[in-house]
Amino acid sequence: MSEHADDAPEAEAMVAEGRDRAPQSEIDALLDAAAPALPAPAARPETLVGEVVDTKHPTLRGRVRVRWMDLEGQTFEKWLPQLHGMSVRAQDRVLLTRASNWPEHVVTGVIDGFAARPEVERETKAALELLPDEKVRVQGSDGTPLLEVFQGDEGPVVRLLADDVNLELPGSLRVRAQSIEIEATRGQARIKASDDVVVQGEVIHLN
Repeated sequence: MSEHADDAPEAEAMVAEGRDRAPQSEIDALLDAAAPALPAPAARPETLVGEVVDTKHPTLRGRVRVRWMDLEGQTFEKWLPQLHGMSVRAQDRVLLTRASNWPEHVVTGVIDGFAARPEVERETKAALELLPDEKVRVQGSDGTPLLEVFQGDEGPVVRLLADDVNLELPGSLRVRAQSIEIEATRGQARIKASDDVVVQGEVIHLN
């Protein structure tokens, strides 16, 4: 047996290591470059509740600044995108949703709105045109006139045609206008309540 027989395995290992360290061919380099990269781990989908602190991004539209706390108790405050067509105000509590294939949360809904909401635009489904000398009358099944609507000199007029009218509601009645005037052309004007009567105003005139 040769004195170098014991060195044969070590020599083979060196040759194999040399092959591993051999410069990569152009074909192998192209194949490695064309191999798709491993996808990044998907974000964990979650739904959280946050509070809007600002609605005017300095440069971008459709984003609001939201402050929220995650499940670990960490507090974040970021500009987040919102769904198209949403009406969001400062101090609104909003619903935040993060999809598994999206890098950030999205404002998907308003839980409660403390600021005044804009009036919803309603589509006209039916319209009736009245000339100045025309009116619409509503009457009972027996022909008793109930009310009529027409265009007056100062605007629309809704006239109740019964001598005595009761306006009854199971809940609260609210009348809102820029100015309100109540006039009793004959007789007294009375206010009756089962609880306190509260009158608020900058100046209250009584005579």
